[in-house]
Amino acid sequence: MVLVTALVTMRGLWNGTDGKGWKETIRSDARGYYGYLQAFFIREDLGREAYVPTYVKYTPTGTLNKYYCGTSVMMAPWFGIGHALALQHPEGPQDGTSEHEQKAIGVGAWVYLSLGLLALRALLLGAGARDGVVAWVLFGLCLGTPLVQYAAMQPGWSHVYSFAVISGFLLAVHRFATGSSRWWLVGAGALLGLAVLIRPVNGIVLLAVPLVAGPHWASSLDRLRREYVLLLFALLSFTAIIAIQSALWHAQTGNWVEYGYKGEGFHWSRPQFLKVLVGFRRGLFLWTPLMLLPALCAVLLWRTDRWRSVWAVVYWVVCTYIISSWWIWYYGGGFASRVFIDHYPILVLPMVLVVQRWSVRAWSFTRIFIVLCVALNLAQLWQFHHGFLHQESMDRAKYEYTFLRFDEAHRDKLGGNYQEAPFNPNGMEMILEETCGMDDSCTYWSRGYRVPWEGAYSPATVCLFDAYHEFGLLFDADTDTLPTGRALYLEVGLQRFCARPQASLHALGVTEVRDARDSIWFYEPFRLDPVPCRAGVWEQLEYRIPVPPLKDGDRLSFYFWNQELRSQFLVDDVFIRVNAVRPY
Repeated sequence: MVLVTALVTMRGLWNGTDGKGWKETIRSDARGYYGYLQAFFIREDLGREAYVPTYVKYTPTGTLNKYYCGTSVMMAPWFGIGHALALQHPEGPQDGTSEHEQKAIGVGAWVYLSLGLLALRALLLGAGARDGVVAWVLFGLCLGTPLVQYAAMQPGWSHVYSFAVISGFLLAVHRFATGSSRWWLVGAGALLGLAVLIRPVNGIVLLAVPLVAGPHWASSLDRLRREYVLLLFALLSFTAIIAIQSALWHAQTGNWVEYGYKGEGFHWSRPQFLKVLVGFRRGLFLWTPLMLLPALCAVLLWRTDRWRSVWAVVYWVVCTYIISSWWIWYYGGGFASRVFIDHYPILVLPMVLVVQRWSVRAWSFTRIFIVLCVALNLAQLWQFHHGFLHQESMDRAKYEYTFLRFDEAHRDKLGGNYQEAPFNPNGMEMILEETCGMDDSCTYWSRGYRVPWEGAYSPATVCLFDAYHEFGLLFDADTDTLPTGRALYLEVGLQRFCARPQASLHALGVTEVRDARDSIWFYEPFRLDPVPCRAGVWEQLEYRIPVPPLKDGDRLSFYFWNQELRSQFLVDDVFIRVNAVRPY
């Protein structure tokens, strides 16, 4: 499995389309984790870093990296190896962005994947599973889920590291529970601390301890009472690990405790269970159907082991509740449901305990199902990296349009913009709303080449985009109308007509914010068509766009751009609603 992952990395990530795909190793969230290493070991400016909107925040006493440092800690040895190699080639960049450092991070991900799979294998065998069953489960887990994506193509994200550490923690718990060396308890404490250091919500793995201990649960508690000194050492090892984060916070701002995720958080009263599990935007069971088996087996385990079955179901419920309560429940752009990867080692344990008892025929069907899941996962992963799937805003129409399509006619055709509202624990309030037909003047919509047409949506005039008209239909409002200091959320809709298929393929919708000096500080273009238009019919399109808080004098705009004058289509009845997050 690790060899296959390494080949995917070398072929898909490192080579890319121009032989320099390795430059994409550190991007998005990975920039924040990697930023600790650059600031601490190279620039020596931790707490004085230049502002980066995505992860470096200003505070009154210093800059703050919003991310937790556990992933950085696990990257550090590989970063050190890569940087040592980079220093041997002074012609290249010395700021941590060279080929050597970024490829070393990829190699490190292979090692952690290997350690995670080996630890999980040892755990499952120790729980009484047959070697053949374990082999098939690991095969499906590695290649039939997004684990391969986040080990091979996105090794700078936290998930392969969590997978490895949590697998090790569960193994340590199992070894201690079954009477092995008492020092496994100290190792479990350190690994739990590292898991929490990577992602604090990983602390819920404590709920898996009764599941892993199983029939040894009572004897384990008795042993803990007798080994109270060692338990103290375990707690100290846990504390020492998580103290690394406090030390880094203090180095940045002078405070021992900080919260870098201001403006983000959980909507505990509004979990999106169904969307997280079966939604077209990265729903777990839709994009990773292999996980249907662990979910089913958590319930079926009741027949033979009620204790473990109860804790397995409890873990599923609590884990899914926490994941689905995060304000952006699909966790931004990416492939499939990445946040469940951290919990795979726990979720598959009931599956192994159940399927090894199945008949030869049932086990044969299970293996066929695993193979089909692997094939589907790899096929959709290929689609994701070759322009067939939308990076963020997948929905039913997009999924149906691209499902198992690999031809050029379906490549790079998806667009639209349908993001989740900003974090709003107290809800949002509507600030502005306007529907603008093309027949009358409007308050906030202007411009556009309007022409009479008997086929207009309503009643007789449309806005034309063709080879002579590049821009049109500008929405414009400033802070005399819109509030400052509160995140905004745009809801935009329109009716669009194409005379021929894909006639509006290259048109864009653009959201931008200019400050009082007319400088653009927020700019977000997106392809107008969610899926290619059908010829001869009016179609309703809708978009949802979050906008950062405005400052005094800012001007918010939304407009349509017929880029390079390549599209020809009509627009009627545009609609916009501007919502603002209520203070919290």
